[in-house]
Amino acid sequence: MTFSTLALGFLLICLPLELRELHATPNQIGLTLAMFGFGMFAFEMVWGVLGDRIGYRIPLVLSQLLFAGCIVLLSRADTIVLIAIGYFAASGMLVAAGPLARSYLGTALHSRLRATGLALLTAQWVIAEAVGSGAGGQLIEHFPIRSVLLASAVLPVVSALLALWVFKGYSHSKHVDSWTADDEARMEESRGGGSVMRVLMVTASMVLLLQIGAGGELALLPLLVTAHLHLSAANAGAAMLVAGVVGGVLLVPGGMASDRWGRKPTMIAGGLISAVGFVVYATAGAFGQVVVGVVIRALGAALIWPAATAWIAESMPRRRHAFFMGLFGEFENAGVTIGPILGGLAWSLAGIQSAFYAYAAAALLAAIIAALAVGRSPKGLSRSSVAVPR
Repeated sequence: MTFSTLALGFLLICLPLELRELHATPNQIGLTLAMFGFGMFAFEMVWGVLGDRIGYRIPLVLSQLLFAGCIVLLSRADTIVLIAIGYFAASGMLVAAGPLARSYLGTALHSRLRATGLALLTAQWVIAEAVGSGAGGQLIEHFPIRSVLLASAVLPVVSALLALWVFKGYSHSKHVDSWTADDEARMEESRGGGSVMRVLMVTASMVLLLQIGAGGELALLPLLVTAHLHLSAANAGAAMLVAGVVGGVLLVPGGMASDRWGRKPTMIAGGLISAVGFVVYATAGAFGQVVVGVVIRALGAALIWPAATAWIAESMPRRRHAFFMGLFGEFENAGVTIGPILGGLAWSLAGIQSAFYAYAAAALLAAIIAALAVGRSPKGLSRSSVAVPR
């Protein structure tokens, strides 16, 4: 998925700056960039259902080819409305990797490796997205934005070809039937005596709140650097590059912390640290302070995301696993959708700094929910089961 995620990084830096060149208002920018969340919200559960029915290979390849086509359309769009439509379609195709890749790793990896493996997957997304944004910021300094977008359309095609190779010989029916007694015991322990829906709703509530901030950060960080601090597109790309690289590097240690110390403590710590990072953004008066905020936010995300994703992945029933991971993703998408809208509204009322204060409040509330609603973290099963990772 690395190549496809690089293309997403290009979109994240190119589209806000293209909207600024079209003289869009803050509310128009917020609504247009919110199409990223709307597209994911509309399609993620659909991809999850397809994954449960026909396996991971065909939906993953098809989605990447369609994503490439959407990027081509975005490179030709010359109005705010067309950009919004193209962004909606592009995100809907891109999001297939969420339920499909998470479901595959969430069911294939042993419980003692699950959070670490899912963190590694997320790290790839974060780092490649950041590298794409950084490279896009540099290229925009020398080439037209639309030309940069058009060139990036090649990248999802590479991901589609690699997916064909990775899943060669894969049998979805054999994968589903490989569930073991240890897996069943771990699933019951993860739920802590509660129901599937309780775990889903608690985790989804936290994710919704956190994604409000994460989605707003993706949309407004380039504009905080360019419109508020009056720096260049290259500076904005550099900020997003730092955010992704640092966040990606920290994600795997964050997943290891969750596997070792438990899901609940790392969720609480991640929410609190994320809130601090947003406050640093809101008070930033120079590029260096933005970078400090980036690092703090990355640390918070590295703690909470692997823990939350592993907790829900090990608690859901196997035969509808991709569906439930897609449903979980829908709450992420809702947050990504609300984040830019909320940020644009706060920006228009009280300045761009107020948007980041709102995101800090959402992260703090997520930490409170983790403290009150997440049960005892599972301690794992017998060491004999570690010898049979799937």
